[in-house]
Amino acid sequence: MAARPPFWRTAALLTAMVLLLVLTGVLGVHALTAPNTSNQVNTPCNTQTVTGAVQASDVAVHVYNYQGGTVGLGKSLGDKLTAAGFNVTYIGNLPVKQDVPASTTIIGGKADAPEVKLVAGFFPNSVVQADGRSDHSVDVLIGATWAGFDASFSAGAASSVSVDKATICPPIITATPTPTDSTAPADTSTDATDAPTDTPTDTPTS
Repeated sequence: MAARPPFWRTAALLTAMVLLLVLTGVLGVHALTAPNTSNQVNTPCNTQTVTGAVQASDVAVHVYNYQGGTVGLGKSLGDKLTAAGFNVTYIGNLPVKQDVPASTTIIGGKADAPEVKLVAGFFPNSVVQADGRSDHSVDVLIGATWAGFDASFSAGAASSVSVDKATICPPIITATPTPTDSTAPADTSTDATDAPTDTPTDTPTS
């Protein structure tokens, strides 16, 4: 008959198992209850390398209004960004459970990425966040302190940013079979879809 393992070894093994189960439970609860700070939409795009400048037409932008905000504000902002040359590929609402940002928030892969700087230039006093996305798209989350287009949107901002070399991923635009009068996707007022969460890094923009 094999000798029994020492009591302390059995106790240590059981303690380690219990701690592992507790840690797994805590992480699971955190993942389910963490606020959603990224609403990344998967937009098919064509990865390219450019030199000299990144243009507004190189950037896919997703616009998010917030539940309880001005109805149609997302659509109006999408039209403004389209007029500035951006590819607005999604307009919708933030998920109901997501906290409304106080300031308009710009989210991209890196806070100092040229496409993020380009979009942020149109929004005075906005906040920039990075979520590590790789498709070079940019989210615009309308903030609760939005004060109208005259105060919160700079229509005359630069439509390009100088770079030595940068990677871009312009969206692949497919022709629609039926022409429409809209220059941007419709602004949904009730539908909201949760998206994967990431931990952003805040960087105020001037």
